Amino acid sequence: MYILGIESSCDETAVAVVERGEANAVRSEAIKSQDELHAPYGGIVPEIAARTHYEVIDLLCRQALQQAGLGIKDIEVLAVTLGPGLVGSLLIGLAFAKGLAMAHNLPLVAVDHIAAHVEAPFISHKHIAYPLLALVVSGGHTTLFHQESKFSGSVVAKTRDDAAGEVMDKVAKHFGLGYPGGPLLDALYEKGDADRFRFSQPRMSDGGDDFSFSGYKSALLRRAQELNMAPGGQDFHDLLASFLNALVGYLLDKTLAAAARLNVRSLIVSGGVSRNALLRRRFADACAARELPLYLPEPRYCTDNAAMIAWLGYEKYAAYPNLNYYDLYLNSYSRASFRESKRHR
Repeated sequence: MYILGIESSCDETAVAVVERGEANAVRSEAIKSQDELHAPYGGIVPEIAARTHYEVIDLLCRQALQQAGLGIKDIEVLAVTLGPGLVGSLLIGLAFAKGLAMAHNLPLVAVDHIAAHVEAPFISHKHIAYPLLALVVSGGHTTLFHQESKFSGSVVAKTRDDAAGEVMDKVAKHFGLGYPGGPLLDALYEKGDADRFRFSQPRMSDGGDDFSFSGYKSALLRRAQELNMAPGGQDFHDLLASFLNALVGYLLDKTLAAAARLNVRSLIVSGGVSRNALLRRRFADACAARELPLYLPEPRYCTDNAAMIAWLGYEKYAAYPNLNYYDLYLNSYSRASFRESKRHR
């Protein structure tokens, strides 16, 4: 079975073709990155993102089908991101998918973007044992999920302010390093002494398990101001390396504590920030020491992509064959809802 996946939740337009059933593989993916368009602003401009989706989505669809050696008549299922994300961006992908579904009488499977990030490691790792804990960490989301099975789970913790990747972007913007911030801080990490500066881990006043990252940004900027640091010096590199090391350590400590408490059999770490070299290394070492199987997506499936949308779309279509996938009265949503996150659908 061939599934066409469409992703437009933020600033990447992506269309992928995957084959599922007897063969399980990503046959093609066409992606348009918008990093250069948003870089001058130090962050994503929703209007620019939506307009660019509109301009390229049809071309990307044609490219993905051509790369796979298929035509639209070979596609049996469409899968599209319904949310969360930027509403204007989501609506472009959703409208395009609805048009294809209507014109070719194809079932249309709505996919939750965060749930698709949890699914991304399954593209390369077929047998991940449940129950599992999944950390989705990106520029827009930092959330821990506990899953008893693929479509049954609950939120363990989420950020109460900025997401981890968002803090990286803001730090990079403040110092004029560029956008997106995560890869830039990753590249600078080896130039600094990660143990020179200390950052205290946040504690929730109500004793909850949620994340908080805004304090890290404030502490870093305050320290840079106190020491009158200028970008490019050794002190500056030491501070950034210490900051990144502390941020990853915070994610690691809270995730491992939740994994031990919930007695899970597997740990998934996904989302754009999971491409960070330090994060991958520290999580791999810590999980190996605890004999906890760790599953990370391939780097190309860490950031927003349509392969994970199509992959989860097939799983949902196979698990719930009696749903009305020809209902085109679908509406996108900008924020993760408890219902969507809880059922991971």
